[in-house]
Amino acid sequence: MSKTPDADLNFKLRFKRILFMMGYYSPIEVMLSQYYEDSSGTKKRSDLTDLDVLGLKYDAVLNPHKVVCDCKSGRHVSDANRLFWLRGVCDYFGADLGYLLRPKVDNHARAVATKLGLRVLDERELSDLEKTLQAESLVLPLADPQFHENRQTIWGINVPKGSSLTQEQKQLKEVYSYLSYLYWFYEPHRNLFNLIERFNRVANLLVSLNPRDVLLAYAGLERFAHCLLEMGSYIHARGLSEIKNNARIYLYGGYMGLRERSKFFELLRRATDINESLDPPYLMDTLEVTNRMLRYPQAAALVLPYIEAIYGWCVQLGNRDIEPVFGGKVETGAVVIARDMCVSFCKATGLQENLFSALLAL
Repeated sequence: MSKTPDADLNFKLRFKRILFMMGYYSPIEVMLSQYYEDSSGTKKRSDLTDLDVLGLKYDAVLNPHKVVCDCKSGRHVSDANRLFWLRGVCDYFGADLGYLLRPKVDNHARAVATKLGLRVLDERELSDLEKTLQAESLVLPLADPQFHENRQTIWGINVPKGSSLTQEQKQLKEVYSYLSYLYWFYEPHRNLFNLIERFNRVANLLVSLNPRDVLLAYAGLERFAHCLLEMGSYIHARGLSEIKNNARIYLYGGYMGLRERSKFFELLRRATDINESLDPPYLMDTLEVTNRMLRYPQAAALVLPYIEAIYGWCVQLGNRDIEPVFGGKVETGAVVIARDMCVSFCKATGLQENLFSALLAL
């Protein structure tokens, strides 16, 4: 059965390209989910909605900025309804700004958008913005539907019709599910440990000769970088004089959470004579990378779009350097920090570094 074409894809990809030109990392079709307990007490996940385009950007002191764009090309759409929906999504997700992108927007919708703290763009304004940013000059074809489709065809598990998932495929499915749904649902401080744990389970299954595995590895690296940037933002807010302590407070859900877990592990050691450490063995190496990131926050702030560009330009299209993507003005510090994060991610998860050969060769 053929997949129904996405009528809004053109808008999504064009806005994604605009955000990239503005320094954002911008995944599209990000699913928002919610967990709940049914009458039997069983936890279940329910999909709420999806974000057509999500923009994530960090400033020079690692303050995060989130942008959400709702793209609708159909005629029979109520602009006012979409704007109220978008306002709720921005509040739920914690976005700083929301855009509604439509072929045409009437003055009534523009007045509503202003009152709701949102912005609207029609197709003419979108084209003007593309011209202002010289979006057509970007050699990385982010707005090309075929480029997007080529990536989508190797995302996920390919199971022949009528076949059952093998045990290995079930393990991989858990990782795909986490990256696609749970990552954006969990509280940010929980994601670093969850991400590493899930990739550690499948590290021996991923090989550099399989394009699906390489894409999955890069998706994991993007999330790893995002985790460190979120932690770096928290540390900046508390002060850089006690980086390790503030990082641990963040990762364990606050000061009281860290204190309670520390006491539990102390009691466990006394009761069992097992010298179990609260911190995972990879934490010190991860904190070293975080420390380097905090010393060069302007470069670290660019890591996410750089990793995205490296995968698209060097892996997907087979080029050997990323200078053309950035007009010959590559931020070397961003590449160095991306490489450091990559090595740390491999050490923590057990992934083979040759999965990231394109990045590590830069």
